[in-house]
Amino acid sequence: MLSLFIISLWLIGYLVIWQGHRRGRWSGPYHRDVASLGVLALAALGFFWRIIWGGSWMPADGGDLASFLYPTYRFTAESFRQGIIPLWNPHLYGGAPFIGDIQAGLFYPVNVLAFFLARPLTYLTMEWLSIFHFWWAGTGMYLLLRLNRWREGEAQLSRWASLAGALAFMFSDGFLTHFGNLNLIAVASWLPWVFWAYLRGVGEQRLEIRWAVVAGVLLAVATLAGHAQVTLFIALALGLYTVLETYLALRRGASGQATSSIVSLLPRRLVYLFTCCLVAVLLSAVVLLPALELTRHSARAGWDYQQTVGYSLSPAQWIGLLIPGFFGRGPQFHWGLWPRVEVGYLGVLPLILALLAMMRGRPRRVWALLGLAVITFLIALGIYSLPHGWLTRLVPGFGQFRAPARLVLVMDFGLAALAALGLDALLRSRGDEGAAFRRVFRLTAWAAGATCAVGLPLAYFALITGQDRTPEVFSRISVATIAVAIFAALLLASLALLAARRYGWAGPRILGLLAVVLIFLDLASTGAYNDLGATDPTGAFEHPEIVSFLRNDGDRFRIDARTGIDQLWQPDVAMLHGLDDVWGVVNPLVLADYERYWEGMGSRSSPLYDLLNARYVIARKDVALDWDKFELAFDGDPELNVYRNRSVLPRAFLVHQAVGVPDHEAAWAAVHAPGFDPATEVVVEGEAPLLAPAAGPEAAEIVAYGPNEIVVEVEASAPGVLVLSEVFYPGWRVMEEGEGPGTVQRVNYAFRAAAVEPGTARLRFVYAPLSYRLGAVISGVTALALLAGVVWLWRRQVSGKAGE
Repeated sequence: MLSLFIISLWLIGYLVIWQGHRRGRWSGPYHRDVASLGVLALAALGFFWRIIWGGSWMPADGGDLASFLYPTYRFTAESFRQGIIPLWNPHLYGGAPFIGDIQAGLFYPVNVLAFFLARPLTYLTMEWLSIFHFWWAGTGMYLLLRLNRWREGEAQLSRWASLAGALAFMFSDGFLTHFGNLNLIAVASWLPWVFWAYLRGVGEQRLEIRWAVVAGVLLAVATLAGHAQVTLFIALALGLYTVLETYLALRRGASGQATSSIVSLLPRRLVYLFTCCLVAVLLSAVVLLPALELTRHSARAGWDYQQTVGYSLSPAQWIGLLIPGFFGRGPQFHWGLWPRVEVGYLGVLPLILALLAMMRGRPRRVWALLGLAVITFLIALGIYSLPHGWLTRLVPGFGQFRAPARLVLVMDFGLAALAALGLDALLRSRGDEGAAFRRVFRLTAWAAGATCAVGLPLAYFALITGQDRTPEVFSRISVATIAVAIFAALLLASLALLAARRYGWAGPRILGLLAVVLIFLDLASTGAYNDLGATDPTGAFEHPEIVSFLRNDGDRFRIDARTGIDQLWQPDVAMLHGLDDVWGVVNPLVLADYERYWEGMGSRSSPLYDLLNARYVIARKDVALDWDKFELAFDGDPELNVYRNRSVLPRAFLVHQAVGVPDHEAAWAAVHAPGFDPATEVVVEGEAPLLAPAAGPEAAEIVAYGPNEIVVEVEASAPGVLVLSEVFYPGWRVMEEGEGPGTVQRVNYAFRAAAVEPGTARLRFVYAPLSYRLGAVISGVTALALLAGVVWLWRRQVSGKAGE
């Protein structure tokens, strides 16, 4: 139904614009461009038809889309519908700063629409969001190619060429490999949109600063989608492109322009770039400042260079630029000593067309695109090349991101644009391009001949002679042979298209149509069915019997599912069902102190484990536990049992013994000292409060618990410390009804507490970090300033027309 709605919406838009064109309301045939965007939408629907209509799932195992993003978005959607902006995640890792995890995409407009419109938000919704961003990437690429001037004195690129470049980019390897990383492809889909606005303001003699502002707004929206690494890649791409094009402009202008004009060119363009980036930073400060704060406290802050270069593009994988399936494209068939990463494949014909664009004269923007593709390819090599290492030292924050191979997204962007330029040249059939075309035609013919005469026979020879090998080796040979055969077929098809151009077998329109169809079939045939599964990957979230048992407990507690059951029980199940867990899915943004506490507590037999409020352990039926401490609580699930911790400490409790320590490391030593019992004493960082033994009955009860607030009613018989089994983090404040704000103390190395006096009190713990409040003010003021600027420009334009 959703696909029919999309098609109907596009058809209505097309008819409206077509009628406007017929009646003279539009200066050009824009309905044809709308039709092209519809073609891209149909291409996306056709590419992913097995997900939409075929009952298949992608990724096959769910990947991050199922294990991380799906529960994250569900939690956010439910919070928004309750009128709450969830700044804190109480459900995982003993509590964690949610606003600081930029991957949540809290304020990304597309996500916000999905949060309110999708009721309920399902895994299919997540897949639709991924598919939408494929189309959005193609739409941005089409408009970038179609609306910008790429060569001086020439018309816009043809629609066929723009469509070809859009298809090559939107179905390129970076997008397909990361279908399950919705936030990554969401940010990447804005790359051509940012470039579209950025290049609109770059003229020969002047720069229109308003377009730098527009590009900054688009980059800010991309940042809100929640993948800081790709945001940094876009900014890096803008910087590289600016420097490259400026250098080329200076070289060309050295003999034809005044010295003063040449000298001022670079500073003006750097100001233009700075304006774009500044607007983006200010508008997205609401998520950037909390993210920067979290980064300093997370495990990622301790990464070394060896961790940063994980998932580099190995030289052995370069063959994937031409034959993506040689080492098995999907995770099911991948083989090799190197990890599976994106290899940058965007089709055989697009590479040939990009070569044609490079050989047919080299205007400034063609050279800049080529330089952008080459430089980002070198950086994507990671540990296999020096430039990546330099950037980890020169670019702030670059060293805290791993997987440099992801930069092939930018490489594919440059190559897809070059492919569009090459196809446009092919369709225009200009005489001065004959030499370049003939060279490309000969190279393609030689490559096709060599593949058919040497490559295919060698592949089939290996297949025939490898039948006596182990099944694993023979499977690898078979996968590589299929990949080589597909490459040969695509190369021959590309050669046939070039021959049709050379010998005049078809006109420009037919050639353009054939090129677009061939590119789509190439990318769909090699990528559409990779990593598909027939089983709903969210099935591991569904354990109704266990969930019902836990919900019936009625108290506030945590579960511990970190027992090697990820295939049976998704690590973020607690988040989906409103439960609390001591851990969650693997995440480099886990608070470093909490991770150290978990790793250093020894075992589940330790009193430090009891402080986590882990009442129930979920594990396989044959798990080995300390049976003096744990007991079977529930065995109604066919594969998993629930075990009760008889020594668990409550979420909130009072103690009357405190030890003050001077610093964080001293607190670590104190909680690991022999005999330390968190049930009766507390280690306070700083000066310990004056306490007294309990003189009567006491109680500490949590009466309200939400993403940003905890309310505890306390009845104390003597001065004491209210200890919360909640992770300490900057931004938490405590207030007592009728009193002023108090101090949230850091205790027992990683937890929160507050001093209490004798009597009854109602303490309200609130999470409202300064980083978020300051970021919201900066983003809000910037948005209002931009809106005021737009209104002022509009009124100025209206008054100017009235004066005429």
